[in-house]
Amino acid sequence: MNILIINQPLNNRGDESAHKGLIRALCNNVPNINIKVLFVGVNQNSINQFNVNQPNVEYINLHVIKAYSRLSILGLKYGMPLLWYIHPTIRKVINLYKNADSIICAPGGICMGGFQNWMHLFALKLAKHLNRPLIYYGRSFGPFPTKTRDNRIFKKNSLEMLNYFSFLSIRDKESEKLAQQLNIKYIPTVDSAFLDSPKVDLPEEIKHIITNHKYMVFVPNSLIWHYHYKNRLTKESVIKFYQQIISLIRNLYPDLNIVMLPQTFNYGTYLGDDINFFRDLANEINDEHIIIIKDKYSSDIQQTIISNAEFLIGARYHSIVFALNNNIPFIALSYEHKISGLLETLKKEDRIVDITGLSNECNNSQITLIESLLQTLENDKNTQEKAKNIAFNCFDKLVIYLNSF
Repeated sequence: MNILIINQPLNNRGDESAHKGLIRALCNNVPNINIKVLFVGVNQNSINQFNVNQPNVEYINLHVIKAYSRLSILGLKYGMPLLWYIHPTIRKVINLYKNADSIICAPGGICMGGFQNWMHLFALKLAKHLNRPLIYYGRSFGPFPTKTRDNRIFKKNSLEMLNYFSFLSIRDKESEKLAQQLNIKYIPTVDSAFLDSPKVDLPEEIKHIITNHKYMVFVPNSLIWHYHYKNRLTKESVIKFYQQIISLIRNLYPDLNIVMLPQTFNYGTYLGDDINFFRDLANEINDEHIIIIKDKYSSDIQQTIISNAEFLIGARYHSIVFALNNNIPFIALSYEHKISGLLETLKKEDRIVDITGLSNECNNSQITLIESLLQTLENDKNTQEKAKNIAFNCFDKLVIYLNSF
Protein backbone atom coordinates (compact mmCIF):
# COMPACT_ATOMS: atom_id res chain seq x y z
CA MET A 1 0.00 0.00 0.00
CA ASN A 2 1.37 3.38 -1.05
CA ILE A 3 0.54 6.34 1.19
CA LEU A 4 1.39 9.96 0.44
CA ILE A 5 1.54 12.37 3.39
CA ILE A 6 0.93 16.03 2.51
CA ASN A 7 0.76 19.32 4.42
CA GLN A 8 3.19 18.20 7.11
CA PRO A 9 3.98 21.24 9.30
CA LEU A 10 7.65 21.63 10.21
CA ASN A 11 9.80 23.56 12.70
CA ASN A 12 7.65 22.70 15.70
CA ARG A 13 8.33 19.96 18.25
CA GLY A 14 4.62 19.39 18.70
CA ASP A 15 4.07 18.79 15.01
CA GLU A 16 7.13 16.54 15.08
CA SER A 17 5.60 14.44 17.86
CA ALA A 18 2.28 14.13 16.00
CA HIS A 19 4.12 13.15 12.82
CA LYS A 20 6.22 10.52 14.57
CA GLY A 21 3.23 9.18 16.48
CA LEU A 22 1.17 8.65 13.32
CA ILE A 23 3.99 7.35 11.10
CA ARG A 24 5.27 4.91 13.71
CA ALA A 25 1.72 3.64 14.34
CA LEU A 26 1.10 3.17 10.60
CA CYS A 27 4.38 1.28 10.14
CA ASN A 28 3.57 -0.98 13.08
CA ASN A 29 -0.03 -1.74 12.14
CA VAL A 30 -0.48 -1.66 8.35
CA PRO A 31 1.22 -4.56 6.50
CA ASN A 32 3.26 -3.79 3.38
CA ILE A 33 2.86 -0.05 3.78
CA ASN A 34 5.14 2.36 1.97
CA ILE A 35 4.95 6.00 2.97
CA LYS A 36 6.15 9.06 1.09
CA VAL A 37 6.14 12.39 2.94
CA LEU A 38 5.99 15.27 0.47
CA PHE A 39 7.58 18.70 0.86
CA VAL A 40 8.24 21.38 -1.71
CA GLY A 41 11.25 23.66 -1.33
CA VAL A 42 11.66 23.53 2.45
CA ASN A 43 14.68 23.46 4.78
CA GLN A 44 16.17 19.97 4.52
CA ASN A 45 17.49 20.17 8.08
CA SER A 46 13.94 20.65 9.34
CA ILE A 47 12.86 17.50 7.49
CA ASN A 48 15.82 15.58 8.89
CA GLN A 49 14.75 16.43 12.43
CA PHE A 50 11.31 14.87 11.78
CA ASN A 51 12.70 11.71 10.17
CA VAL A 52 11.46 8.49 11.83
CA ASN A 53 14.30 6.54 10.14
CA GLN A 54 12.17 3.65 8.91
CA PRO A 55 13.12 1.83 5.67
CA ASN A 56 9.57 2.08 4.29
CA VAL A 57 9.27 5.84 4.89
CA GLU A 58 10.70 8.23 2.29
CA TYR A 59 10.93 12.01 2.66
CA ILE A 60 10.67 13.89 -0.63
CA ASN A 61 11.70 17.54 -0.90
CA LEU A 62 10.94 18.76 -4.42
CA HIS A 63 12.98 21.63 -5.80
CA VAL A 64 10.74 24.66 -6.02
CA ILE A 65 10.67 26.62 -9.26
CA LYS A 66 9.61 30.27 -9.50
CA ALA A 67 5.85 30.98 -9.44
CA TYR A 68 4.97 27.64 -7.81
CA SER A 69 2.93 29.21 -5.02
CA ARG A 70 1.50 31.93 -7.24
CA LEU A 71 0.08 29.53 -9.84
CA SER A 72 -1.10 27.13 -7.14
CA ILE A 73 -3.12 29.83 -5.40
CA LEU A 74 -4.37 31.53 -8.58
CA GLY A 75 -5.76 28.22 -9.87
CA LEU A 76 -7.47 27.68 -6.53
CA LYS A 77 -8.90 31.18 -6.07
CA TYR A 78 -10.27 31.50 -9.59
CA GLY A 79 -11.34 27.88 -10.14
CA MET A 80 -8.81 27.39 -12.96
CA PRO A 81 -7.04 24.06 -12.25
CA LEU A 82 -5.60 23.99 -15.78
CA LEU A 83 -3.11 26.59 -14.53
CA TRP A 84 -1.59 23.90 -12.31
CA TYR A 85 -0.47 21.84 -15.30
CA ILE A 86 1.65 24.72 -16.60
CA HIS A 87 4.12 24.47 -13.74
CA PRO A 88 6.75 21.66 -13.73
CA THR A 89 6.83 21.36 -9.93
CA ILE A 90 3.05 21.06 -9.71
CA ARG A 91 3.17 18.37 -12.42
CA LYS A 92 5.62 16.40 -10.25
CA VAL A 93 3.24 16.76 -7.30
CA ILE A 94 0.36 15.54 -9.49
CA ASN A 95 2.33 12.41 -10.44
CA LEU A 96 2.99 11.64 -6.76
CA TYR A 97 -0.73 12.06 -6.02
CA LYS A 98 -1.67 9.70 -8.86
CA ASN A 99 0.75 7.00 -7.68
CA ALA A 100 -0.63 6.95 -4.13
CA ASP A 101 -3.36 4.55 -3.05
CA SER A 102 -4.43 7.11 -0.50
CA ILE A 103 -3.36 10.61 0.52
CA ILE A 104 -3.23 11.66 4.16
CA CYS A 105 -3.15 15.28 5.24
CA ALA A 106 -0.77 15.23 8.20
CA PRO A 107 -2.05 16.02 11.71
CA GLY A 108 -1.72 19.65 12.67
CA GLY A 109 -3.31 22.95 13.54
CA ILE A 110 -5.80 25.36 12.08
CA CYS A 111 -4.29 26.00 8.64
CA MET A 112 -7.81 25.54 7.27
CA GLY A 113 -9.32 28.28 9.39
CA GLY A 114 -7.91 31.16 11.37
CA PHE A 115 -4.50 31.20 9.68
CA GLN A 116 -6.05 30.88 6.19
CA ASN A 117 -3.16 28.96 4.65
CA TRP A 118 -3.78 28.94 0.91
CA MET A 119 -1.04 26.44 0.08
CA HIS A 120 -2.51 24.03 2.63
CA LEU A 121 -5.89 24.37 0.94
CA PHE A 122 -4.34 24.04 -2.54
CA ALA A 123 -2.77 20.69 -1.60
CA LEU A 124 -6.20 19.44 -0.52
CA LYS A 125 -8.04 20.81 -3.55
CA LEU A 126 -5.53 19.20 -5.89
CA ALA A 127 -6.43 15.77 -4.46
CA LYS A 128 -10.11 16.47 -5.10
CA HIS A 129 -9.34 17.67 -8.63
CA LEU A 130 -7.57 14.34 -9.27
CA ASN A 131 -10.36 12.38 -7.55
CA ARG A 132 -7.93 10.81 -5.08
CA PRO A 133 -8.96 9.33 -1.69
CA LEU A 134 -8.09 12.00 0.88
CA ILE A 135 -7.79 11.60 4.64
CA TYR A 136 -7.82 14.64 6.93
CA TYR A 137 -6.36 13.16 10.08
CA GLY A 138 -6.23 14.59 13.60
CA ARG A 139 -6.73 18.19 12.58
CA SER A 140 -8.33 21.30 13.99
CA PHE A 141 -10.09 23.74 11.66
CA GLY A 142 -12.05 26.99 11.69
CA PRO A 143 -13.14 29.62 12.32
CA PHE A 144 -14.03 30.87 8.83
CA PRO A 145 -14.33 34.67 8.73
CA THR A 146 -16.21 36.22 5.81
CA LYS A 147 -15.15 39.86 6.03
CA THR A 148 -13.13 39.99 2.80
CA ARG A 149 -13.49 38.42 -0.62
CA ASP A 150 -10.49 36.20 0.07
CA ASN A 151 -12.10 35.11 3.36
CA ARG A 152 -15.23 34.09 1.51
CA ILE A 153 -13.35 32.21 -1.22
CA PHE A 154 -11.28 30.42 1.41
CA LYS A 155 -14.38 29.44 3.36
CA LYS A 156 -16.19 28.19 0.25
CA ASN A 157 -13.28 25.95 -0.74
CA SER A 158 -12.76 24.76 2.84
CA LEU A 159 -16.38 23.69 3.18
CA GLU A 160 -16.13 21.91 -0.16
CA MET A 161 -13.12 19.96 1.10
CA LEU A 162 -14.73 19.16 4.46
CA ASN A 163 -17.51 17.47 2.51
CA TYR A 164 -15.05 15.66 0.22
CA PHE A 165 -12.73 13.92 2.69
CA SER A 166 -13.05 10.14 2.59
CA PHE A 167 -11.93 10.00 6.24
CA LEU A 168 -12.15 12.96 8.60
CA SER A 169 -10.95 12.91 12.20
CA ILE A 170 -11.01 15.95 14.47
CA ARG A 171 -8.76 16.47 17.45
CA ASP A 172 -10.65 19.07 19.55
CA LYS A 173 -14.17 19.86 20.73
CA GLU A 174 -14.41 23.31 19.16
CA SER A 175 -13.72 21.92 15.70
CA GLU A 176 -16.18 19.10 16.39
CA LYS A 177 -18.89 21.65 17.22
CA LEU A 178 -18.26 23.43 13.94
CA ALA A 179 -18.47 20.13 12.05
CA GLN A 180 -21.79 19.39 13.75
CA GLN A 181 -23.14 22.81 12.76
CA LEU A 182 -22.09 22.09 9.18
CA ASN A 183 -23.60 18.57 9.32
CA ILE A 184 -20.26 16.99 8.42
CA LYS A 185 -19.52 13.42 9.47
CA TYR A 186 -16.29 12.90 11.41
CA ILE A 187 -14.51 10.65 13.91
CA PRO A 188 -13.44 12.29 17.16
CA THR A 189 -9.83 11.91 18.22
CA VAL A 190 -7.10 13.66 20.14
CA ASP A 191 -3.61 14.62 19.10
CA SER A 192 -1.63 11.95 17.23
CA ALA A 193 1.23 12.36 19.71
CA PHE A 194 -0.85 10.18 22.04
CA LEU A 195 -0.23 7.26 19.66
CA ASP A 196 3.37 7.17 20.86
CA SER A 197 5.13 6.89 24.24
CA PRO A 198 8.72 7.86 23.55
CA LYS A 199 11.40 7.35 26.17
CA VAL A 200 14.96 7.98 25.06
CA ASP A 201 18.39 8.38 26.62
CA LEU A 202 19.02 12.06 27.28
CA PRO A 203 22.15 13.68 25.87
CA GLU A 204 24.92 14.22 28.42
CA GLU A 205 24.52 17.97 28.13
CA ILE A 206 20.93 17.74 29.35
CA LYS A 207 21.68 15.10 31.98
CA HIS A 208 24.29 17.44 33.41
CA ILE A 209 21.74 20.26 33.65
CA ILE A 210 18.70 18.47 35.11
CA THR A 211 20.01 15.39 36.94
CA ASN A 212 20.11 15.51 40.76
CA HIS A 213 17.85 18.54 41.02
CA LYS A 214 14.07 18.59 40.92
CA TYR A 215 12.49 20.79 38.27
CA MET A 216 9.25 21.90 36.68
CA VAL A 217 8.80 22.67 32.98
CA PHE A 218 7.59 26.07 31.80
CA VAL A 219 6.65 26.64 28.15
CA PRO A 220 5.59 30.25 27.55
CA ASN A 221 4.40 31.65 24.24
CA SER A 222 5.23 35.14 22.99
CA LEU A 223 1.67 35.33 21.52
CA ILE A 224 2.42 38.43 19.42
CA TRP A 225 2.96 36.24 16.33
CA HIS A 226 -0.66 35.01 16.53
CA TYR A 227 -3.44 36.69 14.55
CA HIS A 228 -5.57 37.10 17.69
CA TYR A 229 -2.86 39.01 19.61
CA LYS A 230 -0.87 40.73 16.87
CA ASN A 231 -1.06 44.53 17.25
CA ARG A 232 -3.04 44.07 20.48
CA LEU A 233 -0.38 42.97 22.98
CA THR A 234 3.18 44.21 23.35
CA LYS A 235 6.15 41.95 23.92
CA GLU A 236 6.84 43.82 27.16
CA SER A 237 3.38 43.16 28.56
CA VAL A 238 3.58 39.45 27.70
CA ILE A 239 6.98 39.20 29.39
CA LYS A 240 5.57 40.95 32.47
CA PHE A 241 2.73 38.40 32.62
CA TYR A 242 5.16 35.48 32.53
CA GLN A 243 7.41 37.16 35.09
CA GLN A 244 4.46 37.12 37.49
CA ILE A 245 3.96 33.41 36.86
CA ILE A 246 7.63 32.66 37.51
CA SER A 247 7.43 34.67 40.75
CA LEU A 248 4.52 32.48 41.86
CA ILE A 249 6.50 29.32 41.09
CA ARG A 250 9.55 30.56 42.94
CA ASN A 251 7.47 31.56 45.98
CA LEU A 252 5.54 28.29 46.22
CA TYR A 253 8.31 25.93 45.06
CA PRO A 254 11.60 27.67 45.90
CA ASP A 255 13.68 24.50 45.54
CA LEU A 256 12.63 23.74 41.96
CA ASN A 257 14.56 24.64 38.85
CA ILE A 258 12.46 26.05 36.01
CA VAL A 259 13.24 24.29 32.71
CA MET A 260 12.04 25.99 29.53
CA LEU A 261 11.56 23.92 26.36
CA PRO A 262 11.40 25.79 23.03
CA GLN A 263 8.68 24.33 20.80
CA THR A 264 9.63 26.07 17.55
CA PHE A 265 12.93 26.07 15.68
CA ASN A 266 14.58 26.83 12.32
CA TYR A 267 12.36 29.77 11.41
CA GLY A 268 15.32 32.10 11.70
CA THR A 269 13.26 35.01 13.04
CA TYR A 270 12.60 36.44 16.49
CA LEU A 271 8.89 35.60 16.43
CA GLY A 272 9.42 32.26 14.72
CA ASP A 273 11.90 30.70 17.13
CA ASP A 274 10.74 30.40 20.74
CA ILE A 275 14.25 30.48 22.13
CA ASN A 276 14.65 34.20 21.37
CA PHE A 277 11.65 35.12 23.50
CA PHE A 278 12.73 32.69 26.22
CA ARG A 279 16.12 34.39 26.46
CA ASP A 280 14.57 37.82 26.73
CA LEU A 281 12.24 36.60 29.46
CA ALA A 282 15.10 34.96 31.38
CA ASN A 283 17.27 38.06 31.04
CA GLU A 284 14.53 40.19 32.59
CA ILE A 285 14.41 37.89 35.62
CA ASN A 286 18.11 36.94 35.92
CA ASP A 287 17.51 33.87 38.08
CA GLU A 288 19.99 30.97 38.12
CA HIS A 289 17.10 28.55 38.64
CA ILE A 290 15.87 29.21 35.08
CA ILE A 291 17.31 26.78 32.52
CA ILE A 292 16.65 27.13 28.79
CA ILE A 293 17.12 23.89 26.84
CA LYS A 294 18.55 24.42 23.34
CA ASP A 295 16.05 24.20 20.51
CA LYS A 296 17.97 21.46 18.67
CA TYR A 297 16.55 18.59 20.71
CA SER A 298 13.81 16.34 19.37
CA SER A 299 10.24 15.94 20.58
CA ASP A 300 11.23 12.49 21.94
CA ILE A 301 13.85 14.17 24.12
CA GLN A 302 11.40 16.87 25.20
CA GLN A 303 8.83 14.28 26.26
CA THR A 304 11.49 12.40 28.21
CA ILE A 305 12.45 15.61 30.01
CA ILE A 306 8.80 16.31 30.84
CA SER A 307 8.24 12.75 32.07
CA ASN A 308 10.66 13.45 34.94
CA ALA A 309 9.30 16.90 35.85
CA GLU A 310 7.32 17.72 38.98
CA PHE A 311 4.71 19.60 36.92
CA LEU A 312 4.32 21.72 33.79
CA ILE A 313 2.83 25.11 32.95
CA GLY A 314 2.36 25.57 29.23
CA ALA A 315 1.07 28.17 26.81
CA ARG A 316 1.84 25.95 23.84
CA TYR A 317 -0.68 23.30 22.83
CA HIS A 318 1.75 20.41 22.60
CA SER A 319 3.37 21.17 25.93
CA ILE A 320 -0.01 20.21 27.44
CA VAL A 321 -0.21 17.15 25.19
CA PHE A 322 3.27 16.11 26.39
CA ALA A 323 2.27 16.54 30.05
CA LEU A 324 -0.88 14.46 29.57
CA ASN A 325 0.96 11.83 27.56
CA ASN A 326 3.43 11.38 30.43
CA ASN A 327 0.96 11.73 33.33
CA ILE A 328 2.53 14.94 34.66
CA PRO A 329 0.44 17.54 36.57
CA PHE A 330 -0.11 20.67 34.50
CA ILE A 331 -1.66 24.09 34.16
CA ALA A 332 -2.79 24.98 30.64
CA LEU A 333 -2.56 28.62 29.56
CA SER A 334 -5.15 28.50 26.78
CA TYR A 335 -4.45 31.04 24.03
CA GLU A 336 -6.69 29.52 21.32
CA HIS A 337 -9.29 26.80 20.96
CA LYS A 338 -6.82 23.94 20.41
CA ILE A 339 -5.94 23.72 24.10
CA SER A 340 -9.43 24.33 25.49
CA GLY A 341 -10.93 21.94 22.94
CA LEU A 342 -8.57 19.12 23.90
CA LEU A 343 -9.18 19.57 27.62
CA GLU A 344 -12.93 19.74 27.09
CA THR A 345 -12.72 16.35 25.35
CA LEU A 346 -10.80 14.95 28.32
CA LYS A 347 -13.04 16.66 30.93
CA LYS A 348 -10.08 18.57 32.33
CA GLU A 349 -11.40 22.11 31.97
CA ASP A 350 -10.49 22.68 35.63
CA ARG A 351 -6.80 22.89 34.59
CA ILE A 352 -7.37 25.72 32.10
CA VAL A 353 -6.43 29.35 32.56
CA ASP A 354 -7.98 31.31 29.69
CA ILE A 355 -5.45 33.91 28.50
CA THR A 356 -7.28 34.96 25.33
CA GLY A 357 -8.30 38.17 27.11
CA LEU A 358 -4.82 39.24 28.19
CA SER A 359 -4.30 42.99 28.15
CA ASN A 360 -1.31 45.29 28.34
CA GLU A 361 -2.46 46.61 31.70
CA CYS A 362 -4.02 44.19 34.17
CA ASN A 363 -4.26 40.40 34.25
CA ASN A 364 -4.94 39.85 37.93
CA SER A 365 -7.69 37.28 37.44
CA GLN A 366 -5.41 34.95 35.45
CA ILE A 367 -2.59 35.28 37.99
CA THR A 368 -4.94 34.58 40.89
CA LEU A 369 -6.25 31.44 39.18
CA ILE A 370 -2.73 30.22 38.38
CA GLU A 371 -1.75 30.68 42.02
CA SER A 372 -4.72 28.58 43.09
CA LEU A 373 -4.01 25.83 40.55
CA LEU A 374 -0.35 25.69 41.60
CA GLN A 375 -1.57 24.43 44.96
CA THR A 376 -3.75 21.65 43.50
CA LEU A 377 -1.26 19.74 41.35
CA GLU A 378 -1.71 15.99 41.07
CA ASN A 379 -1.06 13.11 38.68
CA ASP A 380 -4.03 11.75 36.75
CA LYS A 381 -3.40 8.34 35.22
CA ASN A 382 -7.05 8.01 34.19
CA THR A 383 -6.86 11.06 31.93
CA GLN A 384 -3.65 9.84 30.35
CA GLU A 385 -5.30 6.49 29.58
CA LYS A 386 -8.45 8.18 28.30
CA ALA A 387 -6.45 10.30 25.85
CA LYS A 388 -4.57 7.28 24.55
CA ASN A 389 -7.76 5.23 24.23
CA ILE A 390 -9.42 7.97 22.17
CA ALA A 391 -6.33 8.28 19.95
CA PHE A 392 -6.09 4.54 19.30
CA ASN A 393 -9.83 4.13 18.79
CA CYS A 394 -9.67 6.60 15.91
CA PHE A 395 -6.44 5.12 14.58
CA ASP A 396 -7.95 1.63 14.55
CA LYS A 397 -10.75 2.98 12.34
CA LEU A 398 -8.13 4.48 10.05
CA VAL A 399 -6.41 1.11 9.72
CA ILE A 400 -9.73 -0.56 8.85
CA TYR A 401 -10.32 2.11 6.21
CA LEU A 402 -6.85 1.72 4.70
CA ASN A 403 -7.19 -2.06 4.61
CA SER A 404 -10.37 -1.68 2.57
CA PHE A 405 -8.38 -0.65 -0.51
